[in-house]
Amino acid sequence: MAFQLENPNITPEILQEHVQRFLREERPRRARLAEYYHGRQGVRKGPIAQGRPNNQLTANFARYITDVHTGYFLGQPPTLTFSRRRAQERVGRALEEAGLNGMLYAAARDMSIFGEGYLLTYATTLGPQLARLDPLETFVLTFGIRREPLAAVRVCADRGDGPCGELYLPGCVCDWEMQGKALTMSPYQSLPLHGMSVTRFRNNLDGTGDFEPVCDLLDAYNLLLSGAMDDMQSVANAFLALYGVMGTTQEDIDRANRSRVLCLSDTGKAEFVVKNLSPDTIALMRDTLKQDMLSITMTPDLQDAAFAGNQSGVALEYKLWGIEQARAAKEQGFAQGLYHIVGLFCQALELLGTPVACDCTARFYKNLPQDVTRICENLQLLGDTVSQRTKLELLPFVKDAEGELLRKQEEKGA
Repeated sequence: MAFQLENPNITPEILQEHVQRFLREERPRRARLAEYYHGRQGVRKGPIAQGRPNNQLTANFARYITDVHTGYFLGQPPTLTFSRRRAQERVGRALEEAGLNGMLYAAARDMSIFGEGYLLTYATTLGPQLARLDPLETFVLTFGIRREPLAAVRVCADRGDGPCGELYLPGCVCDWEMQGKALTMSPYQSLPLHGMSVTRFRNNLDGTGDFEPVCDLLDAYNLLLSGAMDDMQSVANAFLALYGVMGTTQEDIDRANRSRVLCLSDTGKAEFVVKNLSPDTIALMRDTLKQDMLSITMTPDLQDAAFAGNQSGVALEYKLWGIEQARAAKEQGFAQGLYHIVGLFCQALELLGTPVACDCTARFYKNLPQDVTRICENLQLLGDTVSQRTKLELLPFVKDAEGELLRKQEEKGA
């Protein structure tokens, strides 16, 4: 859902309109997606007959889809390479102390669930810090043909008369609160960091979550599981039908229950009346729904036998082609947000008396098992075709190619 402004001036009336829209339309959508991720969405069976079992079984495919996509995308953290060694050391250390990798993973998980994730960058006397903003409380206002973020709104709490929160603009912030039908804004307070303090990460161009397109299939899968369990439980409550023994009394039934013996006439018959179950049909429907969910969300089935055994790189990439497209979409928007955070950190370090250049390059990795021996052998075969630094950057266990070259020179000098 896009919150786009026609006018860059944010008045109390405009802010109130978008806050109400967020609370009325967007927050319920995100709350519903959170229920799916945590497996609390319930099973929509409709009216239940009296005495009928009512199992509520949920197979949490939503969490599986999100965790697989997030782990594939950021299970191995990205690396930042700065043009200058001093910036590499100072900014890299500040980002590590602020817990950048953990915060990025949290934002990636949020955008997989809700379609968007948010991180707040703020300056302290000890250095720049990062904090996750809950997507159930945060949204962004955009402006212009490029729809770049102009402001971020945080709905902190509801004091009884109405909600209240914070409005972040580049270089400043203000508090706001709603009382009845009126919204009031406090005077703006300047922030030490220029630029937008809140960084938005979008999952894709539409801003949709990874499992959001298959919520109906998730409901159908859980309904199938719960209904099958209801039927199996009903078998235990089957009716005993007696034919040709109309004179049977309750005393006869009680005696049969104790002795486990029925005395019937020549024409008498006894059998249980149960609902016929078709395990093959249920299994086929389960497999079909599962395959549809994973195909639509471009999620690989890691339990598939096709992933077992030794696979060539080309074969494995073909099986992961779908999730690779999703990862590419995530990376395009994620890199821009990461560069924005790096710029804010450079500003914060400059305020602390450590000016550094913030130009850097981010590199993302696929979180896959890698045959390091084969990679080393292939790089060795290249000889002098590519530079030593390029070879080091291609090695999965080398995170700082420039630093590795410096250490190599130091060893030669020693």
